[in-house]
This record gives sequence, C-alpha cells and structure tokens, in this order.
Amino acid sequence: MGDCGDTLTRFHGSFSYSIDNKGRVNIPARFRSVLNPAARETFTICRAPDGCLRAYPNDLWEVYEAELVSRPETPEALRHKRLLYNTLTDTTMDGQGRITLSSKQMEIAGITKEVTLVGQANYIEIWDSARYTAYQQQFEDDFDNMFFQSVEAGIPKR
Repeated sequence: MGDCGDTLTRFHGSFSYSIDNKGRVNIPARFRSVLNPAARETFTICRAPDGCLRAYPNDLWEVYEAELVSRPETPEALRHKRLLYNTLTDTTMDGQGRITLSSKQMEIAGITKEVTLVGQANYIEIWDSARYTAYQQQFEDDFDNMFFQSVEAGIPKR
C-alpha cells in the first residue's frame, strides 16, 4: 500500500493547528506536496486506535478498503467495520488546503480547538493536541526499548 501510480505518498513530521468552528483544519503544505494526483485532493477520515483519527488520501484509502472488505466475516471483523464505517467521511481540501472533520469525529478524538497532525507514512493521524502530548509523554521513556524491539523484529540495521 502506498505506491499508486507514479507517486509514492509518504507523510512525515508533525504539525499543530487550530481547528475552526466549522471543523476545518489545515493540511500542512509538506503533506499536500506529496499527495498523489490520483487522490484528487480528497481524504477519507475515520476513527483510529488510541483516541485519534486517521486521514487517508483517497487513492490509499481505496487500497486499504479493498483489503478490509476482503476479510472473512467474523464477529470481530464485522464489529470493526461497523465501528469504522459509522463515522467515516470523505472530505476534499478547500482552496486554503483545509479538510473538514465531522462533529462526531471531533467528539471521538476529543478535539476542541488545538489539533496535531502526525505523518504516519501513508496516512495522517489527527489528534487533539493535549491528548497527543499526554500520549507521547506516556511512552517517551520507553522509546529505546521499543526501538530495539523493532530492530529485532526486522527493521534493517544500517
């Protein structure tokens, strides 16, 4: 997932913004610059683990959704799909490079005013800034342990 057409979408870094009273938030210029034209400046927004949201460019969402719907219909898979799809929206960037979150999505992620967008390679996490800071602080002291476990799990050493 991630290689669609000639462009390889990779979102890196984090950015903080204020969300306006209509639920609009900026997509950073750095993220906009790596969008595949096949995404048509459209994102699919869905809930995500740990109390945040995910924004998938439309082209990458199509790849993810094809995998999602191909899963066997187990009780767990059905619950996952129901919880995912009941708050999912598509949003196209406006002329200022903003996307719109629904009030339900903002409620799920605890978003009130300040948001942090975090690049996760093929999607963007959208966090309430205070929630994101608390999440980071919770695991900050364990970074070395997580890093070395990842290396042992197959991340190439250089």
